[in-house]
Amino acid sequence: MTECFDRILRKYGQTVKVNDGVTRAFFQPAREKEKAAPFAVSSLGTVDDRRWTYLGRTQLELGDHLEFQGQTYAVNSCESVRLGDEPVYWWASLTAEREAEE
Repeated sequence: MTECFDRILRKYGQTVKVNDGVTRAFFQPAREKEKAAPFAVSSLGTVDDRRWTYLGRTQLELGDHLEFQGQTYAVNSCESVRLGDEPVYWWASLTAEREAEE
């Protein structure tokens, strides 16, 4: 099953950087049914508060960082997804890291 998932990632996945390595994964905004806008308004302006979903073969852990198209994301939660006893891929929920204030 992992070989099949690897072929799908190679063909349809996006290139992401996980910590110091580059891999292929599915990475997209998480769907939220009841949210009106994908941002919050603060005294400093708007802040993207969307959650992002990662599906990939590279294991993620809390504290890890993922980079996609120049933006860095922090892992909020993660777990392996198994088929029987075999871990097939990793699922993670991430949020965009805010840029440091100057």
